Amino acid sequence: MKKITKVLLLPCLLLILIGCEQEEKFPFERITDNLGTAGGLRTIDLISPSIDLNNISESEFAVEVEVWDNEDGGLLESVDVFASFADNTPDNGSNDKEEALIKTIPSSAFTINSLSGLPRTIITATAPELNQILELDPANEIDGGDSFRIRLSLNLTDGGVFSSGNLEGNITGPFFNSPFSYPANVVCELDPSVFSGEYQMELVSGEFVAPFGNSPAYADGVVTITANSGTQRVVQNAVYIPSFGGGFPGPLTFDLICGRIIVPNQGAPASCVTSIFRESGTNVSTFDPSDDSEFLVIFNDELTSDCGVPTYEVILRFTKL
Repeated sequence: MKKITKVLLLPCLLLILIGCEQEEKFPFERITDNLGTAGGLRTIDLISPSIDLNNISESEFAVEVEVWDNEDGGLLESVDVFASFADNTPDNGSNDKEEALIKTIPSSAFTINSLSGLPRTIITATAPELNQILELDPANEIDGGDSFRIRLSLNLTDGGVFSSGNLEGNITGPFFNSPFSYPANVVCELDPSVFSGEYQMELVSGEFVAPFGNSPAYADGVVTITANSGTQRVVQNAVYIPSFGGGFPGPLTFDLICGRIIVPNQGAPASCVTSIFRESGTNVSTFDPSDDSEFLVIFNDELTSDCGVPTYEVILRFTKL
């Protein structure tokens, strides 16, 4: 019986030792054990994610990245920077541009980070560089709402090439955060102090007509608008469909895109089955960046008829107090 006990203890001891050895590995090592010679560019900081139309000669896309591979960045040879252009504003013609190589970043541009022990650098693509390589006329072919797409490609000394088209979910997911591809939207940056503060909100039009009853889309009242960035604002305390139980207070986000006010796709603070979604349609309001005393926000509500309500237009007027 004692012999049997000793034999059983031996595999148990081995399991404990193996378990300890595995626990000592960092998450990075446990994931890369199954990736062979893969490599990636981990996003450390998206420093400048957009192109400012108001200052296009000095605007740039910038991102700080960190290289990893199965030799702790030792296989790094270079990083290619590609870009394409999507013309989302057909009023000035169709100016889409196919992807082109902007520049190549050599390994010598990277330095070893003291915390991770891996090579890092800041990669930039200036608006003048993008316009020159893609043959774009910034005065006549670029407008707010257009978008550049920046794609990075990692070249390793063993011949491996890794980019957005050949990586699995572990690499593009939250731990590695290696998307390799980034949108650089064309915007017109504004001071965060404009179009923010206390406003009187008034419902101009928009009625929520449901099988179980009707309600104005929003209640009139004093609201606070805050700035998420130079171009994005949030109405913090707007009361949605007030006829139902006093309404549902919640945020309403809108973007200030080079003279146009756009409501991005977002959920409402109430739902029936899944979610009520709203977003700008073809009818949008405009604004004067030098005058934030009064403006309109226009969007379509109930895009998926979550409560059996047909999609309808909402117009809100904001007057600064």
